[in-house]
Amino acid sequence: MLRLRKAFAQCVAHLDSPAENVVFPLETLPDGTVKSRLMARRAQMFMDSGLIWGEGIRVEQYGKDGKVDSFLEAENCVVDRKTKTGWVDGDAVMTYGKSTVKGRGVHFSVDREFIKIFSKSEIRTAGLKIDPAKTFDVEGRK
Repeated sequence: MLRLRKAFAQCVAHLDSPAENVVFPLETLPDGTVKSRLMARRAQMFMDSGLIWGEGIRVEQYGKDGKVDSFLEAENCVVDRKTKTGWVDGDAVMTYGKSTVKGRGVHFSVDREFIKIFSKSEIRTAGLKIDPAKTFDVEGRK
């Protein structure tokens, strides 16, 4: 995360010719089918490091049926194509099924399928059958 956070600032400092409305595959299945991809309103690839800086981004992950399983939308980010990890310096929203998480300052891994939010996090989900009083430490409960 710290490496990507630093890389984000370095990429912004070295932007010289971002392309518009671009799509980069991030991960493919053995048969060549795209498993995940990054789409961006503006983006620049840094060939020497394998990093992609983008703004107005959407990272999609596809299921075996070829349909979008989950997606992350963010105002900006840097993605390392080698490790399939990224850092969002601004706001981001991730949707997986009926669950949505959002926040600011987000580290994610496409390969390991995780997201970590560092600021202003919010989680919304539907269809879970849990008792919040049993799941969370509720004040006054012994």
